[in-house]
Amino acid sequence: MKDRFPTIMSMVILVALVIGTWVAAEHTKRAVVIEAAAKKTHEPDSWSKNFTVVRTNEAGLPISRLVGQYLEHFPDDGSYDITNPIATNVPNVGRVTQGTANMATVLDEGNRIVLKGNAFVFRLPEKDDTDPINVRSEEMTMLVDEDVAYTDLPAVARDGRTRLSGIGMRYDNKTGELSVKQSTDVEISPKKLENPTP
Repeated sequence: MKDRFPTIMSMVILVALVIGTWVAAEHTKRAVVIEAAAKKTHEPDSWSKNFTVVRTNEAGLPISRLVGQYLEHFPDDGSYDITNPIATNVPNVGRVTQGTANMATVLDEGNRIVLKGNAFVFRLPEKDDTDPINVRSEEMTMLVDEDVAYTDLPAVARDGRTRLSGIGMRYDNKTGELSVKQSTDVEISPKKLENPTP
């Protein structure tokens, strides 16, 4: 019996510790009010007026610039809403493109810019191309890294004397290619005559 007594006492102490731990844990659960995690809402946490944001590549060279009148940042998805944006894309190779609109939402750390309300994307003029291609729509998306602009809405594209209306357009600035999902109208204006002799 003397040999069993320490074993029995160890078991009693162990059971008492288990019960005491369970009682303490239950008491703590009831005493501490655990609040549910706060829901992330789409509300701004910071803002800026009359700003310019420049993105650079690894070498420190600018790849895009964004100018606007008013900016709000939304922490739930990391997006920015911008009033009267001017988005300029400066690719390593190729022509500079620019997009303007009434509003814009910037996503994916500045790579995706959704232009909303009177969206206008165009190549900047150069000496050899004084009337470069431009596209208008109610909403257009610029992909800065890919140097592409597209819309699924009705749009009008102009390139010199040619005017193309369609639904859904994609412009690749690297290749200069404009693709239209559904064309509705093509118009080519006649060439202007230079002061004909009487």
